[in-house]
Amino acid sequence: MRFAVVAVVGCMAAAICQAQQSGVSQAQLSVVVEGRACPGQLQARQQAAGGATVWTAAVEDQMDQDAANARPKGLGVHVDFRGTKTAVKTLELRVTYEPLGLKRVPVGPGTNGFVSSPAVHEKNFSLDREPAMRVDADLLVGPAATITRVNLMSATFADGTVWHAPTEDACSVVPSHLVLVKNK
Repeated sequence: MRFAVVAVVGCMAAAICQAQQSGVSQAQLSVVVEGRACPGQLQARQQAAGGATVWTAAVEDQMDQDAANARPKGLGVHVDFRGTKTAVKTLELRVTYEPLGLKRVPVGPGTNGFVSSPAVHEKNFSLDREPAMRVDADLLVGPAATITRVNLMSATFADGTVWHAPTEDACSVVPSHLVLVKNK
């Protein structure tokens, strides 16, 4: 069992190193969502808090001054949205994540030993920028085990039009968990 885990990790590391050596960019390693329900391309990449990154705090965290002044800890996600027709002015995003801590997995009849979904938490972010075709930011989630999804809830464009997601998952992406060696 231990050998299999080491082999899988080694294969993943080799794939990342090979992608880096062959000139693959970070954008190519993250998932891109684009469709009729989404007003552009949405990409997301999970990253650890630290370094010289300027983090955007969640709407609910901005109310707490102690949290705003504290040194960033935990996980974050880098999001990149590219509008297709008009420059973007404001984005409303929801980040779903699993909290830190042990998880209890109930095993019962008919579950095959798996739980349907662990407890998840959400944080909402508002990005208000100068109108541009591309908006990117580093969103600080805080102490979390993993970031599971980023949803675009609404977008306000420079021409005054507003797009609202018809359903919560209409424009959403599962962030990439790959980290390039040079960024480690």
